[in-house]
Amino acid sequence: MSDDCVLAELQAILARVTGRDQVVGPDTALFGPEVSLDSLTGTLLLTEVARRFGVDVAAEDLSLDSLASLGTLAGFIAARRG
Repeated sequence: MSDDCVLAELQAILARVTGRDQVVGPDTALFGPEVSLDSLTGTLLLTEVARRFGVDVAAEDLSLDSLASLGTLAGFIAARRG
């Protein structure tokens, strides 16, 4: 699965967990003012990622650097899915 496909699915997941229909670009900071993830929505996002992609981000990226932006998360997931 390409980064672009993963990114599109992540955009849909993010809209669901935040309750907002905004489309977030790949360089948008997930914990920045545009998205403003908090611990609850971050957990919901990671739960959905694990369910949909089979990647446990929290277990595989202890520093959670992959959550810097939607693009870094998409790249992290795509790399682990092969």
